[in-house]
Order: sequence, then structure tokens, then C-alpha cells
Amino acid sequence: MTDSITIATADGGAMPAEVSLPKGGPGAAIVMVPPIFGIEPGTRDIMDGYAAEGCVVITPEMFWRTVPGTLGREGEEQAKARERSDNFDVEQGVKDLADVVAHARSMPQCNGKVIVFGYCFGGRFAYLAGTRLGVDGAVSFHGVAMGQHLDEADKLACPLSIHVGDSDPVVPMDEIEAVKAAIGAKPGVEIRVYPGVGHGFTGKGRANYDERADSESNAAALAMIAAA
Repeated sequence: MTDSITIATADGGAMPAEVSLPKGGPGAAIVMVPPIFGIEPGTRDIMDGYAAEGCVVITPEMFWRTVPGTLGREGEEQAKARERSDNFDVEQGVKDLADVVAHARSMPQCNGKVIVFGYCFGGRFAYLAGTRLGVDGAVSFHGVAMGQHLDEADKLACPLSIHVGDSDPVVPMDEIEAVKAAIGAKPGVEIRVYPGVGHGFTGKGRANYDERADSESNAAALAMIAAA
């Protein structure tokens, strides 16, 4: 079960977030950057699942500065979610993420290791956490827009695990090929492409959910945590 918290930001703000804590500890911390729709019930289920594995899990409200809250996946709310994503200040988002990482690392339930997970919208931020924020690992689940930051490839300083379906219209295969060319040979990088799988394959109960891709990507994430 998740709880609501606020995280102090470097510019004096208070960023809303949710946290799920392990029963034991200390363990590694996971900072989860969710899709454009925000913190959904499915997000909380994923958080609780990793907390049951012994991790501290924090999911920040990334859109708190502009259009905060959880939005629906259909109709006007879907359009609103896409608009707030299109207008998102990526550089400010990375600064806020840095504050979340620092907060996670300072928690008594954390063993000092922090891994950033990015889902859809969050994929770019998982990658940028690996190039800029000194985290201990990063995982992208059907993550978008990493191809816009390949000029930072030489700064990647942690293990990175990327999981994407080859039928994902939001993450075209030419972008994945560019990512492979830029970072695929770096130590600690794995890029798994799942045949016949579309976007959002971790979303249980939704049309594009794929049990195999979800299971394998979660297993890879847990392996990274164990090795951190």
C-alpha cells in the first residue's frame, strides 16, 4: 500500500510523490517515473510488487509544476495528458528527479543504492538519470524519447536495461537501432526487443499487456537490483 509524501526541491518547492516501503530492510530504492497519465492504480500495484521484493519505491508527481494529478486514458483527459507531456520542461524535470533520487538515498529504509525505472514517458528520464544523476542503475519499460539524447551516450555511467516491443508505434525501431548503435556495446547495457509486442506491455488489464514481456522485463530489473 502506498503513502503520500512531499519531497523538497532545490528551488524551495514541495513535490508530491507516493512511496511504498518494504517490510524488512534496508534495501535498494527504486524511483519510478510513470507514464503521461500519472500515478494510476496499476502504478501503485507495480510499486507494491517491488516493495514486496525488499525495495523502497518512490513515484513522483512529475507534472506537479504544470497540470498535476492522474488523468484518464480516454477522451478529454487523454488529450490533456498528451498536451502536458508535449509541453513538459525536460531540463526542469531532470532537476526535480535529482531531488527525488537524493531523497530516496537519504531514507533510512534505503541501503544507499538508487535505481530509476521509467515507463513510457519516464523512459527518457531513466536514461538521463544514468547520464547525469549518478544513479546505480536504470530500466526503461517501453520508454520514449531516449533517441533525443544520444549526444549524452558517452556519459552513461551505470547499468541500463531497455525493454521495448518491435510493434510499438510510439518507439519506432529506427530509434531503437540508433540507441543500439550509440550505447549497445557499452558494458552493463542490455536492449531487449520483444517480437509482436506493442506499447505499454506492462499495463495489466489493458489491451497491449503482454505477460511474457512484462515478466522478462521485471526479472531483468530485479537482477539489476540484486547486482547493485
